[in-house]
Amino acid sequence: MTERIFLVTKKKYKGCQRKLAWFSKHKKDLYFEVFAFLMGSHISYHKNGSIWRTSPATKKNKIGQYLPLDDFKGWYQLGTSMIEKSLLKGNPCLKERERRKALTIQEVDLEALHSEIINMVVEFIEPSYLESISKNFKPPKDAKTVIIDSIEPYIVLTILGHRHNLLIRPKEDGFIVSHYNNRYSTNIKDVQYRCEAYG
Repeated sequence: MTERIFLVTKKKYKGCQRKLAWFSKHKKDLYFEVFAFLMGSHISYHKNGSIWRTSPATKKNKIGQYLPLDDFKGWYQLGTSMIEKSLLKGNPCLKERERRKALTIQEVDLEALHSEIINMVVEFIEPSYLESISKNFKPPKDAKTVIIDSIEPYIVLTILGHRHNLLIRPKEDGFIVSHYNNRYSTNIKDVQYRCEAYG
């Protein structure tokens, strides 16, 4: 059985709620995509703990290795995404058959996010670890946190949509990256970051 979860806009744009992210647990593997809905693009976390990125830019590329999903412990951050808010209003619609079959649907009010740039941090967290990490590594001010607890590990999405809390934003010749704490950062010393951009 496939379990599907959707993050969608609260408001309808041109007649429908727009998809912001999707997660699909199939057998013992977990697949998801955030913001961009390019043909076939997604990240997959497999039962053996391997993590892969599939996209037009990367094809299929292994990007990490952690614990097998059945033995997941602690916390694993899968990355920070950035997009222009206006582009999200043109994302694919949430279809009625997707709504009927969804395990969970969470809504986000784009109009409450005042920046034209939006970031989303995606994490997998062991249920018993959530309270500790939330207490010791709080998100930036005015962040919206969405906790999806209908599957394990929990999926924690932190949405940043104000100029003062963005972790990554564009500039004319690249990006400005920021550090808030060791959980919310795109600029930790000696950490290598990978980037995938479309435009």
